[in-house]
Amino acid sequence: MRTYKRSRPILGLMLTFALLAAACGGDDDAADEPAADEPAADEPAAADEPAADEPAADEPAAAADEELTIAVAQEPPNWDYTQSGATAIKTPLLYNVVESLVEKQADGSVAPMVAESWEVSDDGTVYTFAIREAKFHDGSDLDSADVVASLEYNRAGEGDIATPFDSVASIEAPDARTVVVTLNQPSQAFLNGMATISSAIVPDGTTDQIAQGPIGTGPFVFVEWKPDVSVAMTRFADYWGDQPFFSNVTWRFITDETASLNALLAGDIDAVAAILGEGIDRVEEIDAEADFKILTIAGFEISYLSLNATAPIFQDPLVVQAVNYAIDRQPIVDAAFAGLGELTCTFVNPPNEPWASDYCPYPYDPAKSRELLAEAGVPDLVIPFKYLTIAEFPPIQEVVTAQLTDAGFKVELEGRELTTYLDEVLGESADYTFTSLSGPSTIDAWKCPGFFTLYCDPVFDQLLIDGDAAIDSAVTTDLRRQAVEMHADAGFLIPIVAKVQAAAVRADLKGVKLFTAGSEFDLGYLSFG
Repeated sequence: MRTYKRSRPILGLMLTFALLAAACGGDDDAADEPAADEPAADEPAAADEPAADEPAADEPAAAADEELTIAVAQEPPNWDYTQSGATAIKTPLLYNVVESLVEKQADGSVAPMVAESWEVSDDGTVYTFAIREAKFHDGSDLDSADVVASLEYNRAGEGDIATPFDSVASIEAPDARTVVVTLNQPSQAFLNGMATISSAIVPDGTTDQIAQGPIGTGPFVFVEWKPDVSVAMTRFADYWGDQPFFSNVTWRFITDETASLNALLAGDIDAVAAILGEGIDRVEEIDAEADFKILTIAGFEISYLSLNATAPIFQDPLVVQAVNYAIDRQPIVDAAFAGLGELTCTFVNPPNEPWASDYCPYPYDPAKSRELLAEAGVPDLVIPFKYLTIAEFPPIQEVVTAQLTDAGFKVELEGRELTTYLDEVLGESADYTFTSLSGPSTIDAWKCPGFFTLYCDPVFDQLLIDGDAAIDSAVTTDLRRQAVEMHADAGFLIPIVAKVQAAAVRADLKGVKLFTAGSEFDLGYLSFG
């Protein structure tokens, strides 16, 4: 076992993302990276040198300027992460207010967080977590009962949050500082899932409060939510780890990216957490400003199109195939993401997993789409397109609508603001026919009943189940590759791009993580340099 105290990491990127950052002209980004002679990401800094982005020993832990204001484009209807997988919930909460059992690192490994150490049985089915001594924001002490209650609550949640628990047989607390999770079979996905909001820990008996703002163990306290305006957080004096630099953080909900970027340039805010829509066209302009910089963040999100497998028009496989042949990915990425990201036809998230595949069963061919519609006897078929009216979704809608029209469809547009969209599309009813989404899901979320596509294939499920349980990683890789390629053939989920997220920040804001575990914007490492 190993023990751990949370401190600012040495940040790094895979070469691909480093090159993308350089392409944006961001010389200032290098300031967030360690020099070539600094320790590797998993090594401690030398005793006489501070770790990258940390103050020297004779510098104060925090400067006088301790206020931070961040613009986010989306506001969730509430903060209960078990009922919605919305990025708008995860970005402010994960690792800031609520903490998970373990924490994902830049190299893909996991490090202790709420669990200060753990052991795994030889057969891979029993995980024994040692729970650290810490306090919740309400002053109560963290113990194993809180962890068990939280995991059980999350396990019963909707969509992605419950997926890591698929192989879990029982969650028990033999004593106040130990939690034992027993699996039905080995699961390579389980521990990775515990590094996301799936293992967010709150005090036992407080789950009914999560919707208005959870109580956690993180470095920041959720203080006040002003709907349509902002969320305020304050530094937690009794935090178990290193105290964060900022004493107060305000998340402002600004759906108009032109307005948020103008506010940044005017000095009214300090960062735009993610540039997702019309602001993409201003990336080079902002990066050229001396007082600001653009950071490219290696995302854990895929942008994709989804077909409801229960919709009447998609009962004919020829129509499903026609939709797939109508989609040209590159113009979508150019319009919505300034060309940044890795095009993909298979749902592999993150894209550097060993089962990544260049398989693409439906190359762009609008003529083929028209032939298939004619063969199905439904030329000029009307396809209702329900889309979000914020962030990257309007430009995606415009390009996809043009492509579908060119391929012989008639598109009926149904724009929705976030709250209504989440209720209709991601709610129990799955009330949509065709839509566009982005998120940190993995392919496992589409096991029966198929998340919101409602596509179900037991053969696909079994490939994922067997791959997760395999002890031999080569077997896991082979089975999961078969699964993602099979799902691509089905055509109800159309991956477009593995996203690279751009953030715009003050030039002196240091410590922004250039990777994410689950759409978080981690405040714990930030400071003004």
